[in-house]
Amino acid sequence: MSRHTLFSLLPKFGVFLIVANLLFLDIFLAQYTQLFSRAPIVIEQQQIAVLPTAEPTPIVTENPTSEPTTSLKLEDASYGMSSIKEVYISFGSGANETDEWADVTGLSKYINSSSYPSVRTVTFEASVHIPTGNEKAYVRLYNATDKHPVWFSEVSLEGGAPQLLLSSPIKLDAGNKLYTVQMKTSLKYPAILDQASLHMTLN
Repeated sequence: MSRHTLFSLLPKFGVFLIVANLLFLDIFLAQYTQLFSRAPIVIEQQQIAVLPTAEPTPIVTENPTSEPTTSLKLEDASYGMSSIKEVYISFGSGANETDEWADVTGLSKYINSSSYPSVRTVTFEASVHIPTGNEKAYVRLYNATDKHPVWFSEVSLEGGAPQLLLSSPIKLDAGNKLYTVQMKTSLKYPAILDQASLHMTLN
């Protein structure tokens, strides 16, 4: 075969190779697709537990629309309300360092008992501290109009820490009276009265 004849056959041989490759690829892809379509598909299933929904517990009220048929005490805590009123009458603050009863300067006030016709209780309150901490201090309320102490109003403190002192229940004299705060100490060291007041509860 001559060289000219060989070169003339090369294009035909190239076309044959291309066609053969295309046929091979078509056959291979067809078989691969068929195998893939036959492969089993596994889907994982999960079981989800559903808990039963609890029913709400009914709230039962007894006679919700009924009105109470018995009278209530004012201090009845079950109803959370009370008609009792509280009144504070402040005298102010001061100091003392005598060993006998003496008026605390500026701590006087007129109080008319008739202005409080429905008084339930009255107490005398005093907040006191002793800077040295080594004596005893006394505080009381004095009726300057009738010249006598207010019975059971005396309170006392020993030591240095501030304390709020509460008297026993007291009774105010009838009418408009001038009341004064008095103090004394056991060792004549200063005693400080931070605050003095009357505490009234009214019906």
